[in-house]
Amino acid sequence: MMMALNVPTGQPPRWQTTELVSMLLSPGARQVVRYWLSSEHFLDEQKHPRVVLATPHEPHSFVDLVQIANPNLVPSVVLAELLRKGIVETLESGHVLLKRSAYAPWGATGSLSLGNYDDFVDIDKLRRRHNDS
Repeated sequence: MMMALNVPTGQPPRWQTTELVSMLLSPGARQVVRYWLSSEHFLDEQKHPRVVLATPHEPHSFVDLVQIANPNLVPSVVLAELLRKGIVETLESGHVLLKRSAYAPWGATGSLSLGNYDDFVDIDKLRRRHNDS
């Protein structure tokens, strides 16, 4: 089921992805995490990322999240990547939890100190430079 969900406009975002997410994830997976952090439909009452059901049996499930963030992505592939990289964990209830290490308050110093990797054409050069220290 495809839904049109709105990301709040006119308000500064509350969360941003951490350097860990920027370095480890593919562009598509980063896009899903960013949408999870910015869409009011995937945030709880305290504006923290909600746990979402892994299967498409509930509105605002992980499948919905991926399809809305980027309809060209395969939800099971994105989930496998996020699990493999330790960005999410699955709960016994069948829900997916975005780990706190994946996001930080907007404007937190150091959380994006290397910048946004999506802005760079040659990510390998940037990573090698970072790892040379």
